[in-house]
Amino acid sequence: MLLTAPTLAFFIFRVLLFTCILQASVCAQVDQADGSPPRHQNVTQDEVSCRPVGDCEACPHELLHEPFCQPFGNRRRMHCVNITATALFPSIPVHIGAPLPPHSALTQPHSNDNRQLDETTAWESCGRIVDQERADFWEFIACNVLFAGISLFVLFARSRRLQALQARQLAARIGLIRNTTRVRP
Repeated sequence: MLLTAPTLAFFIFRVLLFTCILQASVCAQVDQADGSPPRHQNVTQDEVSCRPVGDCEACPHELLHEPFCQPFGNRRRMHCVNITATALFPSIPVHIGAPLPPHSALTQPHSNDNRQLDETTAWESCGRIVDQERADFWEFIACNVLFAGISLFVLFARSRRLQALQARQLAARIGLIRNTTRVRP
């Protein structure tokens, strides 16, 4: 059977789609069967549960070398609770959030925060800041449009000048323009 281009493209699309669905289902089964706690229960091995507070923000210049500011120079505040301590005192509510990342820094709790007494503030490394990346993208686009505009202006000005020069040379060759510097007798 001879396959036409649209039929062949549709066949390849179906094979790729089937492969992606199969891969996703296998990954989901492996995640469930590895014996680790479910992802919504983010408790670390140190029995500390952390939850993000706020958005990603740029690290101060003097802290850029810290692991929680790597690789993009951004960090996010976390509130961490010791699960073992709250298990001993069940009257303290626990919110299970994101796990304590390997590149985080714990700091002492602030007394002016309205948090639990056993909560600790930490920082986690986070990805790029979306608003900043969007602004950088549009700045890049604007610079490219500006350079394209300047280039087109120079191109058209140069082509007009070159066209005028060639027209004068042609007119001089065929004798349409007389040399005004000659003196007539």
